[in-house]
Order: sequence, then structure tokens, then C-alpha cells
Amino acid sequence: MRTANRITEHRAESAGPGLFAATTPLVRECGDPLVDIRKGTALRYGPPPECPETAPHYCLLRRDVYQRLLRVQQSLPQGYYLRLYEGLRSLAVQARLFEQEHARVRSRMPHAPASETHAAAARLVAPVTHFDGSMNIPPHSTGGAVDVEIVDQSGKVIDFAMEIGDWANVDPKLCDPMCPDISDEAASNRRLLAVAMTQEGFASYSHEWWHFSYGDLHWATFTGNTHAIYGPCPEAMIIAAAHTAI
Repeated sequence: MRTANRITEHRAESAGPGLFAATTPLVRECGDPLVDIRKGTALRYGPPPECPETAPHYCLLRRDVYQRLLRVQQSLPQGYYLRLYEGLRSLAVQARLFEQEHARVRSRMPHAPASETHAAAARLVAPVTHFDGSMNIPPHSTGGAVDVEIVDQSGKVIDFAMEIGDWANVDPKLCDPMCPDISDEAASNRRLLAVAMTQEGFASYSHEWWHFSYGDLHWATFTGNTHAIYGPCPEAMIIAAAHTAI
């Protein structure tokens, strides 16, 4: 039963100065179901990222997002393959990743006020709650945000100057899509990925070359839409993905 087919509206808190700040406060959930891409072979995916707790969810995507990724795959040069690093992420894992990043930021900025370190951490990991205590809708909780990379025929990630899994161990500037301190080949590969994704309607993110959104609040703000079409995925939608055809 797809009760999520009903269009539901709720207000999203302003994101403030942190990750994916949104001026559009409205989310109209469209009911696009989650699908598990592990049921098919059309799109590649890597191992569970970040921590073992991501395993149940990381290959879940909204169905329209999955279809768009298939078209991105078709647009890539021969011998190149799009690979999903992470899709849906639980709020529990999201909160853990934010706290870990916040701790790293505090170690780099020991004398900065808490509001400043919170905002700095939010550049790379969306908080579950804003600094003022209001609830956030992290992009990965919607099933519309994806972290993706391109691999060659052997499964090796092409040169992006870093791999996604190294994000916590490198200078945050290296994560920026337009980082000037990378080789021409890496810059070209980042542009290839960005162009392929944005041509299929995804919104890029200015602090992570691998992160793209469709349907969430960041996408709505980036594209000028009046509302997002994806809110946080309820547990019933996540459970239903096991029985939903891709």
C-alpha cells in the first residue's frame, strides 16, 4: 500500500548558515517510492560507506532519482561507469557523522565560538538539528541526495584528486568541485561528472564534488522551485523498498 502517494505538506526550518541553507520553507512530499538498486545490475554501487550501520540503507533511492542516474550512465564515455557511493542515510548515522566532523572542526578551531564550529562542520555534513535546536532535513534522509563517482572498466575510480571516502582526512578545500590545486585531469573528470549529473536535473553542491541532489530542499533552492518534492523518508517507506520493483 503506497500511502505516500498522497501529497503531504510540511514546513521545513530554515537551514541558517550551515549545509544546504534553503530559503524555500515548504516541502510537498510527492510519494515517489524508494527502490533498492541492489535488485538490478544497471547501476554499479560500492561497499557500505563510512560505517557498517549504513549497509541497510545506502543503496536506497527514490525511483525517479534512480531513473535519472541510469540516464547519466548512458551519457558517459564508453568504458566509464557511474557508481553510487551512498544514497539514503539514516538519521542515526547522520547524527554520528556530524558529531565526528564537528569534533574535527573544534580541534582545528579550538578558540572559535560554538556557532562558528557548528556552521563549519555543516559544510561537509548536514546536522540533524540546527545550532538553535530546530530540526533539519538532511539531504541524504530524503532519498533524493546521492554521492556518486565514476569508475573505469576494472572498477577503479578515475582521477578526482581524492576518493570520496577520504573526505574526513583531507583539506576540506580539496573537496570543493572547483578546487584550483588539482591536476588538469582531475579537474576535467570533476567537470565530466558535474555536467552529466546537472544535465539530468540534479543540483550540485559547492563544497563536495561528489554530492548531487534531486527533489530535496537544496535542489529546490538551487533550481528556483517553490517547493521541494522529497521530505524525510518515513520508516514505512524504507520498509516498503524491499518489495518495490526498480
